[in-house]
Amino acid sequence: MESKLLNQINVEKLPESLQDLVDCIGVTAAYQLSLHFGGQPLYVPKNPERSVLLKRVGYEALNKLSYRFAGATIEIPKHDHFDRQLRDLAIIEESLRGASRKELAQKYGLCLRHIGNIRKGAV
Repeated sequence: MESKLLNQINVEKLPESLQDLVDCIGVTAAYQLSLHFGGQPLYVPKNPERSVLLKRVGYEALNKLSYRFAGATIEIPKHDHFDRQLRDLAIIEESLRGASRKELAQKYGLCLRHIGNIRKGAV
């Protein structure tokens, strides 16, 4: 579900620091960074080949990150910024497939009004 929906993320609704990461390495790699290092400072190595980050974001994304932030420590935002949008996209998708507001509210732990707002695009 997440990988398909990640391409539908509205980057403009993300915090500026995440927008910068998405601009640099793409939405999927930025999401992976926020999943594994969200809420923490992260040192970006000058030499990406010897970095533990290679496993998390891949060679191409790490090279781009290194080129832009080499030797700096950057703050990685938490992944909940992505998660809210992914949840809302999943709710809209399930709604289009016929799920009721009540079913969605129970599944996602939200009130009926919030589900209605998400379905209308008000959130």
